[in-house]
Amino acid sequence: MVVLQLVLPALLLAAAGPAGANPTVRVRIAEQVSSVVLRGSELRVQDQLVRAPQIKAEIVGGELRVAHVASRDPVRVRASGEIAVDGRSWPGDLSLVPRPDGTMDVVNVVPLEPYVERAVAAEIYADWPQESLKAQAVVARTYALHERSRRSREPFHLESSVISQQYTTRPVPARIREAVAATRGEYLAYQNKPILAVFHASAGGHTASAREVWGVALPYLRSLRSPDAAAPNHFWTFEISVTDLVAALLEAGLVLGQAPTIEVVQRSESGRVQRLRIGAAELSGRELRQMLGGRAIRSALFEVRVIDDQVNFLGSGSGHGVGLSQWGARELALRGMRYRAILTHYYPGAVRATLSAYNRADVGAADPRLSLR
Repeated sequence: MVVLQLVLPALLLAAAGPAGANPTVRVRIAEQVSSVVLRGSELRVQDQLVRAPQIKAEIVGGELRVAHVASRDPVRVRASGEIAVDGRSWPGDLSLVPRPDGTMDVVNVVPLEPYVERAVAAEIYADWPQESLKAQAVVARTYALHERSRRSREPFHLESSVISQQYTTRPVPARIREAVAATRGEYLAYQNKPILAVFHASAGGHTASAREVWGVALPYLRSLRSPDAAAPNHFWTFEISVTDLVAALLEAGLVLGQAPTIEVVQRSESGRVQRLRIGAAELSGRELRQMLGGRAIRSALFEVRVIDDQVNFLGSGSGHGVGLSQWGARELALRGMRYRAILTHYYPGAVRATLSAYNRADVGAADPRLSLR
């Protein structure tokens, strides 16, 4: 839940037009594979019925071969129900996309609402307050629509991991289905476009702004208080030897110099480590998390102490800290706050919108591609 990635892509212009009542999204569920086994009822490849319950798709000589089709272009596979890909079942259809490196990506083409159900089920506990489940449903839908608009010309809109938001093959609990149904078609917008609805596990008491974490100012992603002290890792510690820390940083390409010292030289408005000096090198708290791993350094909201040959990190929160805190939303729901008020708290300035207002317009050059942890 703590993978972090940032890419600033070129602007993608999409043709404007109204979306349907339940538009589809394209989710990459397998990357750079040479073959997959597909199973389902009434399988169709490029709309032609295949008289077998199971088929193999593979790349041979740079060409995708599946059933009667051999192609260097994407191939669509459908079934009357779910399709199993190497034993894992997915709703909707599949697009098999050959890659220039002689492999293929497997993309699940799925209606938005079933996607939201599975994304929420992967990201939050089903026994949490219903208003927090509803808030997560709107956030998941909003993020999916944002990426659908931004990446409309690409083979897929979303990853199935925390690089986008998690997407599960497990059965969806009834309470989550109810939360998604209660908010059907609802998303958050700013200037008539879906917002970049990022979220994280817990904020350590105070969320971060998009500017302080990624250097991009988004008015609805501000630094604000978050009541998430009930999170299991609200406070955390991590200990590593000086030798192991130096080895990890040298492996990452840093030049540290002799007998490196460790010092926090700049903090952000929310108290997160903005710049950290280790010997002759300077890096951000986010970069240190990437180098040591998000499960070690759970957030950039930490203090660091060196005692003898050990480096001790004492921190709070889990994730990048921007947008909705899941544990904070849970606490607000327990206090009686409704889901729309929770969303207003974490995304100030964003407004409620429905799919009738949605269109595939560009989401703006300032919006980075971000993972959610």
